[in-house]
Amino acid sequence: MIYTINDDMMCRLTVIAFVIIYSVCFCTGAEAGEGTVRKSPIAGSWYPGDKDNLKSLLNDLLDKVELPDVQGRPFGIISPHAGIQFSGQAAAYGFKALQNKKIKRVIVLGPSHYSYFTGIATSGVDLYETPLGTITVDRAMSDELYKLLVFKGPRNAELPEHSLEMQLPFLQVVLDDFMIVPLVVGEMSPKDYAEAATALKNHLDDSTVMVVSSDFTHFGGRFGYVPFRDNVKANLKKLDGGAIDKITAKDFDGFLKYVDETGATICGARPIGIFLKMLPVSTRGTLLTYYTSGDLLQDYTDCVSYASIIFTEAGKK
Repeated sequence: MIYTINDDMMCRLTVIAFVIIYSVCFCTGAEAGEGTVRKSPIAGSWYPGDKDNLKSLLNDLLDKVELPDVQGRPFGIISPHAGIQFSGQAAAYGFKALQNKKIKRVIVLGPSHYSYFTGIATSGVDLYETPLGTITVDRAMSDELYKLLVFKGPRNAELPEHSLEMQLPFLQVVLDDFMIVPLVVGEMSPKDYAEAATALKNHLDDSTVMVVSSDFTHFGGRFGYVPFRDNVKANLKKLDGGAIDKITAKDFDGFLKYVDETGATICGARPIGIFLKMLPVSTRGTLLTYYTSGDLLQDYTDCVSYASIIFTEAGKK
């Protein structure tokens, strides 16, 4: 019998092979008693791999931020995850708003770029490592979530995932001592959104904040999305603005409908959907900054949009 492999099968096999190789090379046992460490596969490429250079760059980006007057306790931010030379300045806005706050735990929700699955994948490691040091994973919360069906995604999905890691160096600079709950989001049904939001809300307290990782529209032939060819900059701003308006209005149904109808290639649409389901009535959404890689390069042939959005709870400091 002769077996043939089509392009889709080859893509899946490549992803599986990558995850296996990564698991062997980058996820290691630390010193006795320290547990399992996820080592960075992107330090030195997506962002500087040298501790001093990285810290200097992050502080420079944060120093350039001029925040609007945002009142209330931060409930969560939506933050981009491209290479730091592209989306770093946008990300800095959200993290500047978290700087020096009394935050002890950060739930990081990001889309899956390397694994296909349904539901949400929890963390199976004890520590995440970046050039700035290690961050403790709240395994108690991760393991508790893993008991629920919607959180039964493959625990190795986090290992190669850059959408989570790109948030971590910023957190290490703006916060003192904190734990993370890394969550990789796959395909979601309406029931999954509701169950995930309820489960996560049960773990929230005033020292926990949400970080939702998402870039916005991926435009151009490279991404297979060319809804317009003229006035690209203005049309992109209008397209992304429609999604951002739904988000800041806390309109879960409206946001997912908008993404479906426009085909907007917002990679973190599902994590954003979960986040919108979690928002208390008292929260208010504020767009902190928005731009595209096309604005930076002055070339809109293939470009990605970045936005930083914060939600705060009124009446809480």
